[in-house]
Amino acid sequence: MGVVLSLDLGTTTFKAALCDDAGRLLARTSLPADSGLEFDAGVARDRALRVVSDLVRTGGVPPREILALAIASQRATVVPVGADGEASAPAISWQDSRTGVAAAELAAAVGAERYRRVTGLPPSFLWSVSKILRLRRERPDAFARTRRFVLLHDWVLRALGADDFVTDAANASLTGLLDAARANWSDEILEASRLTRDLLPRVVPSGTRVGGLSPTAALATGLPAGTPLVAGGGDQQCAALGLGVVDPGRAALCLGTAAVVSCPVDRPPDAPRGRFFCTVHVAPRRWVLEGIHNAFGASLRWAAAALGLPGVDALEELAAAGASGGVRFVPHLAGAGSPDMESAARGAFVGLSLEHDRPALARAVFEGVALETRRILESLAADVQIDRLVVSGGASRGTLLVRLLADLTGRTLELCDEPDVTLVGAALLAWTGLGRFGDSREAALARTATAGATVAPAMAAGERDRIYDDYAGRVRGLLAGGAGAGEGGGSS
Repeated sequence: MGVVLSLDLGTTTFKAALCDDAGRLLARTSLPADSGLEFDAGVARDRALRVVSDLVRTGGVPPREILALAIASQRATVVPVGADGEASAPAISWQDSRTGVAAAELAAAVGAERYRRVTGLPPSFLWSVSKILRLRRERPDAFARTRRFVLLHDWVLRALGADDFVTDAANASLTGLLDAARANWSDEILEASRLTRDLLPRVVPSGTRVGGLSPTAALATGLPAGTPLVAGGGDQQCAALGLGVVDPGRAALCLGTAAVVSCPVDRPPDAPRGRFFCTVHVAPRRWVLEGIHNAFGASLRWAAAALGLPGVDALEELAAAGASGGVRFVPHLAGAGSPDMESAARGAFVGLSLEHDRPALARAVFEGVALETRRILESLAADVQIDRLVVSGGASRGTLLVRLLADLTGRTLELCDEPDVTLVGAALLAWTGLGRFGDSREAALARTATAGATVAPAMAAGERDRIYDDYAGRVRGLLAGGAGAGEGGGSS
């Protein structure tokens, strides 16, 4: 019957896979993304084409049997495009926290509560609009050269042969310019930003066919010219789709450079509060309440490098050898995400003494990312019911990390057996675009998947809460400006 090709434009890795209509990944390949806070969009485009080419060459499926292609992408990353269709300035990563001033100015112009009501988002440096406004203020020449501001998904899709720069509503909902309920650009927010619709791509639902592979892209990838191209979605929404998390009550915890908790809802909240944000799901008539941990995997990689270790596996081995001894690590290395959304927040080790060694620091880092995840879950659980928590992502394969996540959150974790669920979700959108399924929710629920392991908490509730209360107190103190705030200690 053939397969589809899905492409995941991640923050640290670009991946591609071939997938059948049961949601099984049959072959996959990857390349480092090689991107920083700013990066060359042309290089990223060429790297995306190369990872597709590598998969077509090595995937074991004749190119004519690859029936469509869809993209999942890191969200909110902006590519400025000039009149010639080429990048007019470096692409700006979603992680760039230097845009906090621009975000604050927009919030002041609209009103923070009104901004949340329209976009579903709290004012934050994370959203694309803050990158655009900072470019206008600090690099006016580059802004003047720019005719379109597109997302990485749109940039690569256009390079493959899409009819125009087109984005999907799921990705667009992280720009900070979308009316979340209407799933289209907000004239009110555009006016407050002093931006216009013609600067932005056209918005379509995820799973929409948007053209065919161009002859130039066919030569670059090895796929037949005319292969259908399908609008995909944001990486987190695609991951939720791949996990079958499309209805209220079930939540996804996707662990990567960032960690995101995704809770489907059947309508956006009338007045969303600042501790979470609401995005458009790739499933029809669904939205997602999300909490983000800005530097989950990034904290682990940073700590491994800072301690002179070859990688996260070595860091985990070191952490397993000791106890944190009361040291707390606050993983705000890319600002604080949910529930605070504070770009000025910074990470810290607190409670250090001469008795603490490298294993204690390593252990504290693992505990810190797990405890920060609990803060996010608790903030979301005040507004939505979470009956089941499904965990995915490369980081979820670490034994110590999974154990600490279960113990310190107090939740039973359902581990997905497929580490690349984002690729699965994008592939289900490709199948939807081909008409194999009535819609992407149907595709997700029809997916053939085997159950992964279940990990229940083993730590006593009193101990878990004592550690969390100590950590939460430290965080409150740091956010308030008191680096040593918080009492108590202990190990785990």
